[in-house]
Amino acid sequence: MSEQFASAMQLLLGERPSLEDVQQAAGLLEAASSKGHAEASERCALLDALGSARPPDWNRSLDFLELAAGQGSRSAQEQLLLLADNGADPVVPPEAGRDFWSSVRARVPIEERMQAGEKQSLSDSPRIRLIPAFATRAECRWLISLALPQLGPATVFDKETGGQTLDPTRDNSFLMLRLSEMNVFTEVIRQRISAATKLPVPLFEPSQILHYAIGQRFKPHHDFLDPANPAYRDSLAAFGQRIATFLIYLNDGYQGGETSFPRIGLNFRAEQGDALFFANVTKDGAPDQDTVHAGLPTTSGEKWVFSQWIRDRFPGR
Repeated sequence: MSEQFASAMQLLLGERPSLEDVQQAAGLLEAASSKGHAEASERCALLDALGSARPPDWNRSLDFLELAAGQGSRSAQEQLLLLADNGADPVVPPEAGRDFWSSVRARVPIEERMQAGEKQSLSDSPRIRLIPAFATRAECRWLISLALPQLGPATVFDKETGGQTLDPTRDNSFLMLRLSEMNVFTEVIRQRISAATKLPVPLFEPSQILHYAIGQRFKPHHDFLDPANPAYRDSLAAFGQRIATFLIYLNDGYQGGETSFPRIGLNFRAEQGDALFFANVTKDGAPDQDTVHAGLPTTSGEKWVFSQWIRDRFPGR
């Protein structure tokens, strides 16, 4: 069954898996899951949440997550506990059996977990909105724990090639949540962002969890892609413009690190769990030059942020 799991992940993590690849991978994962492979069950839960190769099915996703928890997946156990009670850090009881995980799964209010709070306007030009307490402190801490062992140097679009590259404008570290790093809980967070922005998840780029150590920053930049730059032509044709940015601030207890919009004189400092949502384009869809912004350097402590960029076109359309 470990061979089935490995084969499935190889199919899913290819550069551009086809629908047939995803369907074959889902079959392999379900076969491994039925034989007790906990990680395969946890991946099945993610595929059902995503709707890969079939429509999203959250009940089926939670059933697989419960199965994975009962099979011993620590990740699945913590996700279930956090989804059932997002106000408490997920502490796995010793010797918890399958009946326990069934009771936890039954307490998950999945629709409630995808709801977002009310937005407050910080600016109408450019359009910047604040959502206080978008995520709970326990949710924020768990996302940090997910990223901490997997951080690498953050990248930016190369203005010459259109690919990803290291650049001195951005010296922080990050984790990009590709399929191998995503899970049911991160997909719940993305669904919550979708509810807040009224933009569907298929428009989302891979999410990122960002870490800033003392002195690290992201210098002033725009998040939109300059349509006049030929290096961005392929990305814009395939995925459209990056119309919006959504940030969840995962911690406090640091100094500096404000999100600065210098053209409008706004330096934003968040509380843990707050979210900032801003449009990168004007109402007619043109790049908004006033959205230039920066992550100012931290002067003490460390800063963690969940970052979501959103496009305006479904892939390939």
